[in-house]
Parts: sequence; C-alpha cells; structure tokens
Amino acid sequence: EFKALKDVTITIEDGSFIGIIGHTGSGKSTLIQHLNGLLTPTSGTVLVDGKDIFETKKADLIALRHHIGLVFQYPEHQLFEETVEKDVAFGPKNQGLSEVEINQRVRQAIKMVG
Repeated sequence: EFKALKDVTITIEDGSFIGIIGHTGSGKSTLIQHLNGLLTPTSGTVLVDGKDIFETKKADLIALRHHIGLVFQYPEHQLFEETVEKDVAFGPKNQGLSEVEINQRVRQAIKMVG
C-alpha cells in the first residue's frame, strides 16, 4: 500500500497565497483535496481556525470551500473566458453575488496578485 501523504503538518496564514510544487505523484493534489474537504483523511485531522473540518456540519464545509481558491496544475484546462477579468469573475458569479460585488472582488483579486 502506498500512502500519498504521511506526517504532514502545514500552517497557512489567513489571506496568504501559497504554491505547492513537487514531482508527479508526490501528493500535491491529494494535499489540496484534503484542505478543502474533497478527500477525508484516513488518519489525522484537517484544522481550519482550530476546528476539524470533518466534524462540522456540511453547510460549514461548503462555506469553507468558498474561502479556498485553487489553481490546478494545468490552468489552461479550467479557464473559460477570453479575458482574465471574466475568468476571475467566474467563481463570484456562481456564488450569486451582485454585479457590483463581483466587480469589486475581481479588481481586488487582480490587484492582489499583480
């Protein structure tokens, strides 16, 4: 049996941007899928703000996913629009936000990452 992750401890500060790099098969995708609750660990815990995300209500886990953004290894396979602004707006539009809020978030996100 092969374990993709073993003895992993990671602390990510609120509002930070991180990059996870490594060889194919090193566990990058598996790690990320645990952080947003898409995979349940066979042992250990995933804590966000000191709470085990798998011991919370489903609605809380869904709300957590709204605060974790992911860009996968091949982003060209996940982008849909002809401009960066429209791609950045994809998530907020699917959250049912107003156009004003969407535009504000898009400007803020683009400014944050340059």
